Amino acid sequence: MKTIVKYIVLKSKEYQLGSPLPEVELNESADYFDQIPDIIEHQNHKFKVLSKELSRKKTLDDDIEEVQQIVIKMVAFVA
Repeated sequence: MKTIVKYIVLKSKEYQLGSPLPEVELNESADYFDQIPDIIEHQNHKFKVLSKELSRKKTLDDDIEEVQQIVIKMVAFVA
């Protein structure tokens, strides 16, 4: 299934409030949402996932397409 993942940084020293990171397009199964880890690494930074939102779209014409979009909101992880 086509999966579009958007990452939004809510708080970090390096990123301004609400900074979107580049979207990632994956080919994942429908249960990918449940497999997202609590800590995500991006450009040598660790982020803690605060919330995840999922929306799915299905086109039922001749062109059958299933797409899920996941929005992940996170803050910088301090160890």
